Amino acid sequence: MTASERFADALHVSIDLWYPDCWEIEVTERLDVGLLGYGIYTTGEEVATLFTVYADEQETISRGVEAIAESEHVHSVSEMASVFRQTGLSKPGNATRELLVVHDGNKQISQPLTSRGFVCTGPIDIRDGREYWELATNHGRETVQEKFADVREEMDAEINVRSMTQASRQNAVTTLPVDRLTKRQLEVFQLARERGYYEYPKGASAGELADELCVTTSTLHEHLHKVESILLGQLRLR
Repeated sequence: MTASERFADALHVSIDLWYPDCWEIEVTERLDVGLLGYGIYTTGEEVATLFTVYADEQETISRGVEAIAESEHVHSVSEMASVFRQTGLSKPGNATRELLVVHDGNKQISQPLTSRGFVCTGPIDIRDGREYWELATNHGRETVQEKFADVREEMDAEINVRSMTQASRQNAVTTLPVDRLTKRQLEVFQLARERGYYEYPKGASAGELADELCVTTSTLHEHLHKVESILLGQLRLR
């Protein structure tokens, strides 16, 4: 680490990724379910992870739980009471179920990331056969790309960097309660920010965002208006 990196403000990095032999990716690719992973606890070669399984219907979730339990990389699956995790997070889907899964730690990409100086700052969202990570690091941008190249080689992974943002204490004047957004609202909001919709001049129009999301422009505006109402209604100035 260089001296400049040691005293720099943290870099927040958003990525999506794929790698082979990952049971979470395989389940969400095969079935119409998503997973939110919280807290990865390593015990030797085993890993215990808390998951929220989400889908449109409980029947779909039941099929997802069965698929998880049948994976050769999963050692045990325990269902948890829905009230065990009092985080205040909005439900990510119409139907959800909480699980504690003990699985093979050798088949996970988390250790290659954390061992290279990345810290996970929120739930890992796994959907449609890809994992979406929010990371923080004190590496510089060039070093981040080098570290990701190492992970790609080690895990035979595809890693797409969605955004890198320097978080300075001088410009961090607000706290946005993004944990109050639904999964879809967060997806729309993140895309709008990544494409420069809120910049001046705009980096992307509402129509372009709507086309990328495969929705109408009016539906996009409806999503963004709800997001803005939630975020601005809860906005706190420091």
